[in-house]
Amino acid sequence: MIPRCLFNVLLLAGYISISVISNVKCEAVLKDTSQVVEDSLQKNRIPRHVTTSDSVHRQQSQFYYVPVQGPPGVPGLPGRTGAPGIAGVLGTSGYPGNNGNHGNEGIAGPPGPPGIKGPKGEIGVEGRCGISGLDGFPGVVGYRGEQGHVGPRGPTGPKGKPGDRGPVGPQGEDGTIGFPGKPGTQGPTGIRGTFTTTNGVNRQYRAFSVALNNNIVANDGDMVIIWEHEFSNIGGDFDMETGVFNVTVSGSYFFTFHVSKTSRQTYPHVQLVKNGENVVSAIDYGPNDSDDSSGNSVILTLRKGDVIWMVLHGERELSSNPYKFTTFSGFLIFPMPI
Repeated sequence: MIPRCLFNVLLLAGYISISVISNVKCEAVLKDTSQVVEDSLQKNRIPRHVTTSDSVHRQQSQFYYVPVQGPPGVPGLPGRTGAPGIAGVLGTSGYPGNNGNHGNEGIAGPPGPPGIKGPKGEIGVEGRCGISGLDGFPGVVGYRGEQGHVGPRGPTGPKGKPGDRGPVGPQGEDGTIGFPGKPGTQGPTGIRGTFTTTNGVNRQYRAFSVALNNNIVANDGDMVIIWEHEFSNIGGDFDMETGVFNVTVSGSYFFTFHVSKTSRQTYPHVQLVKNGENVVSAIDYGPNDSDDSSGNSVILTLRKGDVIWMVLHGERELSSNPYKFTTFSGFLIFPMPI
């Protein structure tokens, strides 16, 4: 801002310059106006004869200007501007104006340096238990675990077909009695006999029933069951030493067997075999129970010379005791001329 004293000086100098210019212009205008008036008076002069007392009989002719109203003059220039007046008394202060609007938000300055780490605060009050979150996404498939222990041996599968006969080896020591061989070819039919009875008993009746008195285990593979107790053996076709039933009368036969288990470590698995081929089986598998039993039955048409026996699979066990829980029975239903 310009100081007040300097402002007054500049203002006064401006007034003086304007006054000088105005005076010069005014004088020029007045000079022009006086010339116009003089020319007008010269045109309107009126001669008059005046006789004076100072000269007798002398006439003197003089000219008098008779005032005549001339044309209006040219308007004069404005007068000089007066000098500035004395400054007035300072007025009272006005009311403060309203607050201005807030300026626009400035540009954020650069971040300051990190402050000094403050002291560790006190442990806050334990908060309330939050609501359980949603189930997460399925996890990644884990690594394959280590190989587990070998489980118990499974049941033995059905007996395979016999292979090709190998070369005859050297004669070995006498072994245990093997399974009965297959029956030979049937011979010619004999002469039909007459039906006879002895003391009222049909000689063609065949029946047997046997049992075990003790537990047996097939430790060396499949084994023929040798029965220990004989309930009946009508016709004498059942051999207690070999456990084989020899068919001497052709016809229809019924066979049934029941086996028992008392161990959770192993279980019974038996087969009824005809001429070396499996016919029916029974198994009682259950690692979580004991004192259990199982069985099976069948009706077969047999020829004279056929053989029947029971086999216990390897590593399996039959349970029995003097109460005779494990039994094997069969009988001829009726003979048939086969």
